[in-house]
Formats: sequence, structure tokens, C-alpha cells
Amino acid sequence: MSVDATLLQSLVEAAPDGMVICDARAADRPVVFLNAAMERLTGYDADYIRGRNLRFLQGEDHEQEGLDKIRSALRQGTSCHTTLRNYRKDGTMFWNEVTIQPLRDANGNVTHFAGFHREGGDRLRLRESAEKTDPSLSTQTMLAYLRDDKLTGLLRRTYFDELVKRDWGLAQRESRRLSFLLFDLDCYFTYKETFGKNGSDQSFKRIARVIGGCFRRASDLCGRFDEDQIAAVTTGLDLAQASKLAEAVLGRVKDLAIHHPRSPVSRYVTASAGVVSLVPPHDAAPERVYELALQALRDAKDLGRNRVVSREAD
Repeated sequence: MSVDATLLQSLVEAAPDGMVICDARAADRPVVFLNAAMERLTGYDADYIRGRNLRFLQGEDHEQEGLDKIRSALRQGTSCHTTLRNYRKDGTMFWNEVTIQPLRDANGNVTHFAGFHREGGDRLRLRESAEKTDPSLSTQTMLAYLRDDKLTGLLRRTYFDELVKRDWGLAQRESRRLSFLLFDLDCYFTYKETFGKNGSDQSFKRIARVIGGCFRRASDLCGRFDEDQIAAVTTGLDLAQASKLAEAVLGRVKDLAIHHPRSPVSRYVTASAGVVSLVPPHDAAPERVYELALQALRDAKDLGRNRVVSREAD
């Protein structure tokens, strides 16, 4: 049954949540459409918002964890959900629950991003109220919120980065070897298209549990690095040992036998890995090993996926 375009327009305008569409092909991803609820939420009128990047709603508040998640989603062309501190036209701060969804053309290219915005203050106030009732719950809840990724239970990216910086500094002082392993699920975008968000989230949760179970030493770190990526850091392994560990992890992922009907690699979900091993030099930062691991991972994808590419850092 076809739906009249005027009816769809009326539906969007009547929606209680703010809705925007941004042009993914333009350098600054400007807003090209918004509904009335977005005007009410922010206090800005449509003429002011249209043509701008929505980062203006952050004001000067640029140090927010959710921003990294959004940047990653925009860069990868994936969906994401997060909460930001945004500022209305009158300067008042509000918690903005943001969901971003890529829109694709017939060839699968991302042409636009749809954004859904709603005020999250009531939900946060309910959580604060519960924490005031039970101080021990407050501490536990905040620690879990800061530390753990909601879906996988692995370390959140920001907390993972902080622990990597700590271990990097220790390794520099003690000339200790670190190995960085980066895992990415193969053809997972088509898996999401086939099974939807709930199905793909449940599968990713299972996969994350298996990968995390391979890094149980007290010195190991394992966290969600990006939308479909998991990273781990180990100490005391040389490049050959770290590569062998990565191969074992890929085998564990495939052994889950999660059916992937649209994968050109295997009938089951597989993963690729980039591995870098080094004794951190005193003039380098952890971002350097991130770059090398990402390049190794891209090489693994280019070579056919479902494999490990490793390299010794200079």
C-alpha cells in the first residue's frame, strides 16, 4: 500500500520528537530538513538551523563522550544512540537523547543522515533520585556507567583509552612490550540489514562475550573500540604470540556458527584482525599504535577478510 507524500509530511510535522535530515555528501553535513518539534526542543527557528551543522547546539561544551560516538558513526556510515549536553537559544542546558540513522540510495551509498532528538532530562532525574535513595547504588551505578559498554559489558571506549594511556606510560618507563589487537566483524552491515538492530545486537553481544573471554589476565584490557570493533591490549607477548592469540580469537568467533546468509566470506559470521606489537618509544603516544592497528586491519580486509594481519611497530 502506497502512502501519500502529504500524509508522510504531516506525520513528520506532528511527531513529538525532533527530527532532522542532514546532507552526508556536503563537507559540513548541514541540516536540510527539520520538523516543528526540533524548533520547540532547541528554541531556534527553522531558518536558523537549516544549513548549519548541529554542533552549534554544543556551545563551548566540546569534551563529551557522546561526540566521539557520533563522529565514529558519521565516519563509518552507521547508526548510533547517545546522550549529549546541548544548549537552547536562551542558553539553558538540556540532555539531548540523539539517535542517528544513515539513509542510503539504491546503490547503498550514504546520502543523508536522519537524526531523532528528544529531551532526556526526566530519565536522568529518575536515575539521580534512585541514587540518592541508596548511596551505595549511586557509586556502583556511576562506576558501571563510566566503565562498561551497555551492550557488550566490555570497557567503554573512553575508559579503555584511559587505561591504555596508563599502561602505555608504565611500558615506556619499564621498557615493557605491549600488543594491540583490533577485531572487526566482516560484512556486518549486510548482517544488520538482514536481521535488524535487535538481531545484530544480540549476535554482537555473544561475539563480544567470546572475545572478552580470551583476555582474562589481570593485565589484559578489552573494550568496544567502535560500532562493530573490539580492541584488546596484552603485555609480555611478542608479535608471533599476539598473532597466534588473534587467530585463536577468530576461530572462536567462527565457532559460534552465527549464520550470515549474505557474507561472501563464509556461511557464518567471521572477523578480521589487525595486530601491532611494540615497546612504546618515549616520544610516541598511544594514538600511533591505534593508527598502525587500523591499517593492519584494513590490509586484512583487502586480502579477503577472515584473517589476521600483524606488524611490528617501528
